[in-house]
Amino acid sequence: CRASCAPGPDPTHWDGQHWTCKELGERTPGEDQCVGEGADCRQSGCCRQPGHTCFEKSEGWATCKASCTPGPSFSDKDGTPWTCRKLGKPSLSTQPWVAQQCADGNGASCLAQGCCKAAGEQCFKKDDYYGSCKYDCPAGWSCETVGTRTPSQPAAEEAISALPEWAFSQCSGAETGCLKSRCCMGMDLQCYEKDEHWAQCKPSCTPGPHADDKNASWTCNTLGPRTMGVARKGSPSLYCFSVLRRTGYEVGLMQAQFAKGAGIAGCDDYNLLTADGTITIGGSKSIYFQGAPTTVSVDNTAGNTELFVHAWDAVIGAGVWRNHTFTLKVDPDAVFLPDRARTHLRPYVGQKMFVINCPMGDMVFGALEVYSYYALLEWSTRGHMACPAPSNWGEDKYMTHCMDLLGVSRIHDTGILADNLCTGNHNCQDGTSAAYHPFKDVGSWFACLSRATGGTQTPVVLKQ
Repeated sequence: CRASCAPGPDPTHWDGQHWTCKELGERTPGEDQCVGEGADCRQSGCCRQPGHTCFEKSEGWATCKASCTPGPSFSDKDGTPWTCRKLGKPSLSTQPWVAQQCADGNGASCLAQGCCKAAGEQCFKKDDYYGSCKYDCPAGWSCETVGTRTPSQPAAEEAISALPEWAFSQCSGAETGCLKSRCCMGMDLQCYEKDEHWAQCKPSCTPGPHADDKNASWTCNTLGPRTMGVARKGSPSLYCFSVLRRTGYEVGLMQAQFAKGAGIAGCDDYNLLTADGTITIGGSKSIYFQGAPTTVSVDNTAGNTELFVHAWDAVIGAGVWRNHTFTLKVDPDAVFLPDRARTHLRPYVGQKMFVINCPMGDMVFGALEVYSYYALLEWSTRGHMACPAPSNWGEDKYMTHCMDLLGVSRIHDTGILADNLCTGNHNCQDGTSAAYHPFKDVGSWFACLSRATGGTQTPVVLKQ
């Protein structure tokens, strides 16, 4: 008995035999009692989406989810914890036989198999002689479906755009107690249980005696979700900083950007760094770092490695980066769009990586530098010892070389930065780049921003 049936094999059925879908008997009156995501499933205990289960949050609410972690959920509007009690069986999802029997979406016809290997794909007819597995049917095809669409892969975790407001008041900080809150605020932190009387936010936990706790034994049971950055404005979370002089065109650029909530002001946290004293722009006082002479590099550019190593030392010392998934160094004259950077970086959350953004020299280009939390963790602990700073190198060459020495993975994404100094092109209307460089006056900077956003740039509400 089924609510619906499509002739051919059904990827959610236990075997790959074809269904004729001939109706036997009359349809039972009434409607399907199974519900979708976001609906209350307490009465039916049944979910429509493949691979979903009806999980209880509290006595007054339950809904269908692919998975459930007891405790509060960052995708909820409130911090009420989930019990995660199952109120029914998981709905059927893709069965093992699909990988061997069904068609690939590589152009081969799927008419004989009547099913597709890839999650989310459907066999569509072009005509009576050919069909192919695709997410959507191409224009000009007959688009008659053959068989049943292979279910999409259930998401392992619920996606969030930013942390909810309750998390900032309810969740606990690193190395603090979380037995009551059951959630942590920071980067790569989990609430781990010691016993029924104590739990703490830590990056990791090994069951058994802990030398740093007088050899007391920990259960290390997880309580609530793992947090992957303080995402105030978007996910993944970004910490951004710019290095500038207190005199010259860079001050006016940053003042204009901060006044509109543009550039690094759209990051979840941000700082300005200065080597010639301090300056306050838009309510943000710069972090002072020790200056250093700038020489001529081996590439005939600025030999500024020592200067910027001092800047990086100041960033590490300030510690804000420890709360965020990625740290980005952004030049003041780079037109920067944080949400596009998030799009580029989302696939690399949780990885020890840095971005190679310029094909010329296969290196980091300094207008926009991107490092994951784990990359900076390596640099903060081993960078000075492993990577002496030569005075005749540029900082971007130095950081590329140092990350390689530290075993940090290269991610080649030359589309994240449109830099006229690298590729000879900084087309502000390419629709994909997260930064355009260089634009050294306020008028050209905002003209590029307007072109990049189609004139729809909305000022960001500044949060500190």
